Amino acid sequence: MKNEKNYLKVVLMIVAMILIGGGLGFSVYYFTEQNVDIEEKDTEVQNVNSPYRISGNGLEDFDISFLKMENNNKNMIYSPLSIKYALAMLSEGSKGISKAQIDAVIGDYQGRKYMNSSNMSFANALFIRDSFKCNINKDYINTLKDKFNAEVLYDSFATARNLNSWVEKKTLGLIPNMLDDVENNLFVLVNALAIDMDWKYVIQPDGDHEFYDEDHVFGGDFYVSYPHETYDLWIGAIKNDHYPSLAFNDKKIDAKAVQFAAIINNCDIVGELGEGNIRKTVGDAYKAFAQSGECDDPYEASEEEVTEYLNDYIKSIGSNYKDVGSSTDFKFYNDDKVKVFAKELKEYAGITLEYIGIMPKKLTLEEFIKSTNTQEINMMISNLKEIESENFSKGKLTEITGHIPLFAFDYELNLIDDLKELGIVNVFDSSKANLSKITTDEDVFIDTVVHKANIEFSNEGIKAAAVTSSGDAGNDACMFDYFYDIPIEKIDLTFDNPYLFLIRDKDSGEVWFVGNVYEPTVNNNSESNEW
Repeated sequence: MKNEKNYLKVVLMIVAMILIGGGLGFSVYYFTEQNVDIEEKDTEVQNVNSPYRISGNGLEDFDISFLKMENNNKNMIYSPLSIKYALAMLSEGSKGISKAQIDAVIGDYQGRKYMNSSNMSFANALFIRDSFKCNINKDYINTLKDKFNAEVLYDSFATARNLNSWVEKKTLGLIPNMLDDVENNLFVLVNALAIDMDWKYVIQPDGDHEFYDEDHVFGGDFYVSYPHETYDLWIGAIKNDHYPSLAFNDKKIDAKAVQFAAIINNCDIVGELGEGNIRKTVGDAYKAFAQSGECDDPYEASEEEVTEYLNDYIKSIGSNYKDVGSSTDFKFYNDDKVKVFAKELKEYAGITLEYIGIMPKKLTLEEFIKSTNTQEINMMISNLKEIESENFSKGKLTEITGHIPLFAFDYELNLIDDLKELGIVNVFDSSKANLSKITTDEDVFIDTVVHKANIEFSNEGIKAAAVTSSGDAGNDACMFDYFYDIPIEKIDLTFDNPYLFLIRDKDSGEVWFVGNVYEPTVNNNSESNEW
């Protein structure tokens, strides 16, 4: 089993070229048919407002706007964080209405400077053609360095070799040879973002990883069984890359999936029934069992023998109360409209990212995306429930089980049209663009914007199954036991229909990635499992 596959991998590359395999960037061209003085272009700044204005670093309308604009019933992944950074760098080079339209969207957004590590790379750069070196404003260069920690690099642009080398390095080696040709560019503004992160704990325990819940893992399997109570739960580990199947999207896809479970036992049998009542009920049953002679000659159990048994019984059944077991770390929210599953990745360079999946129950995902808003999603996030005893109903055992499909795909935004719909128009118009803070020597406009991302959601080597059994007082290998039925509330967190997801900075709320899943990975080597 390969440890490197036990992670949520997100790779996003943002760079200013056409179809370069991931990213957002700007291709810059001369105006060939215009002869307009830059200082006369779109300098009459009017009040420009946008309903998508960013006011902070948490989840906002801007972050999910692309999900709404390209709501096309297919797998999707993009990075609001990278788009914000690219727009912020472009704003610094703009003037007039061109700048006002960008600023109306990014507002007072202040991007954080992230520290890179072997698992996270966040980088900005300005590549300048050698022959165009003197045409770039030094103030703009200094602004990129100071505000965005950007590198400024000079190149002949005869080939894409140097730019490709930078891209490969800044995407953790995951995106090599991205560009074919840069001969027509004067400069390239680049933002590259890549993460390659492990879950804090794998979704399912296996023999190759540290167990999340040592108290409920036996032989590599997650197992819960309570003495004297009719409850039993087991999830086994996957072997030899065989995954359980999940019937996804109204059984249209046989998806490869992983499983998880948690139990919270808030059934206080001793407190509810009273120790005296239990001693009488179980004691009488014990005496009757001894007299029945089911496994041996019938005999009359002594009071000392019965008392000793009952003392152990009361202690044992009392220890079940407030037990919490979970196959992995997660939080959830569940109501009549949605299921929400949240799980952390490991901390890297002081950053902890959190994956949040949201599956509508009644609406299709297309309908849900149209109707939902950030207030509703933020409410779900704020109400995520920790797997802790005090968060669940008293007097019952709560069982949470679920399947999550695995997936891997890429997606390219139609970003110029999307940005125009957000109100950023002038920078794409050769007769109106004002990028005079980048260069005053040539009239330039934004001709091409590309944003492409890919994601892999993986947890190799994990398999699960669960069985619930019940019992009664009687003979178990000639051993007496008395079982109490306990009320069980079951919560199903299986993600078996299309859903959306966010990957965000847990502390700041900054959304790094947004996407949806319509077509998860097909299971070509499945095993059937029953809960």
